Amino acid sequence: MPYVMPEARLAFFFSPKGGGTSLRAYLFHLENGFAFRDYKVQGRQVDANDLVKNTRWKAFNKNSVQGFETFAVLRDPVRRFLSGYSNRVLHYRELSMEKAGETLREMDLPPDPDIDGFVENFHSYKQASRNFRRHFWPQQSFLGPDKGFYTGIYRLENIAALVKDFNARFGLEAEMPRLQAGGPKLKFDDLRARTQERILDLVRSDVAFEMHPAYGDSYAL
Repeated sequence: MPYVMPEARLAFFFSPKGGGTSLRAYLFHLENGFAFRDYKVQGRQVDANDLVKNTRWKAFNKNSVQGFETFAVLRDPVRRFLSGYSNRVLHYRELSMEKAGETLREMDLPPDPDIDGFVENFHSYKQASRNFRRHFWPQQSFLGPDKGFYTGIYRLENIAALVKDFNARFGLEAEMPRLQAGGPKLKFDDLRARTQERILDLVRSDVAFEMHPAYGDSYAL
């Protein structure tokens, strides 16, 4: 589900690897007037991701936000894909033998693939776990297909615009923290031509290219 503020009648929709962890913490600050920080409840660690689970669009009851202002946060689909690989594969090592060994052996896949191997065998690797592959579902899986549903659309690449607008609305000076940033930063232009082509094929259907056509200009789509 989105992050919903019933009193302000606002709802914010976002995708995994689309700035959602940072956005949750920021919106918590707006709603409560103080910054979020990790805490424990009966020994269980709670972080910003626990504030709200972003379920898939088809499972969310849209009537629950009828009459609300609704906002989406998009991310460049190519950058989102590379961030997913860097964070989930390199940082969290979700395709290591320790975490996915049984599936990797069954599918005869090498663990800890480099970006070229990951892209070439993407559809096989994403079977490793549901939590892993949800980070690579297209953004319409969480934002829906219709730009017209939203009061406004922001981009992660210019998230400062969202912060400026809502700080002014709430009369706060809340900051957007940078969370879930683990893993090296990969640049699309540094990749092999074949890997670039394959990534573009994998993300071509992402609704972000329709909602913000300038994303496609960077890749001649």
